[in-house]
Amino acid sequence: MTTWTALTDAASTFVEAASSRPGEVLVALDFDGTLAPIVDDPEQSRIHPDAAAALAELGPRIGHLAIITGRPVEAVRRLGRLGERQGLDRLVVLGQYGVERWDAATGVATPVEEPENVKAATAELRALLADLHLPGVTLEHKGRAVGVHTRRSAKPDAFFEQLKPRVAEIAEANSLVLEPGRMVLELRASTVTKGDALRDLIEETGATVVAMCGDDLGDLPAFGLLADLRDAGLATCRVVSASEEAQQLREQADVLADGPAGVARWLEDLAARLGAGN
Repeated sequence: MTTWTALTDAASTFVEAASSRPGEVLVALDFDGTLAPIVDDPEQSRIHPDAAAALAELGPRIGHLAIITGRPVEAVRRLGRLGERQGLDRLVVLGQYGVERWDAATGVATPVEEPENVKAATAELRALLADLHLPGVTLEHKGRAVGVHTRRSAKPDAFFEQLKPRVAEIAEANSLVLEPGRMVLELRASTVTKGDALRDLIEETGATVVAMCGDDLGDLPAFGLLADLRDAGLATCRVVSASEEAQQLREQADVLADGPAGVARWLEDLAARLGAGN
């Protein structure tokens, strides 16, 4: 059975605090690898059906629900079919690490602009890939970022390592941040991290019971923030969706979930503990 495992006392402390103060709860989640299984083609990404059902149950029972992702907001809204799902009236989506935002309650989304340095880097990346002839390596355009994916290639790991120093040079030359992920090298215009996005959301909402669910290196700043906030007295929980590169994340995990299906089970169990809602 797909499940999750509590690794620290913080897991139960979070649930107890959430049960007593549901209106002060914020649950934030990454998208790919956490809510949605990792797939070869990013355009085929879909929320795990059990996770979708769990969010519908949990959403009305807590004060705040968020998706914090490196993806553009519009892509997550479309791929996650967020506009048509029940129980997500309080959902906020922070895209591209918090640069973009969409609020389900208002339907308002921030506009997407492609900076000139991202345009320039994209052209250089196209030229690089044409020169190296790495079949199956693709580019993903994200407005304020561009991703180089090796997952669909014949040699994903080898091509990833081969490209990493060259892509780093292009990032530096164009004053972009290089964010390595799971078989993807992302160049982005913003220096904002998921930790920054989560901190702003906590300050905005006043949440005192906070969980973050993630699966890759881009989630580490948010996990670090929750460790600091725990020391400051907040009830926090770090839920790691197990992945091949998750060793650094496992070391910080309060809960280890068996991929998106395991995250879904954790969400289901949390919703069940919180009862009929606020």
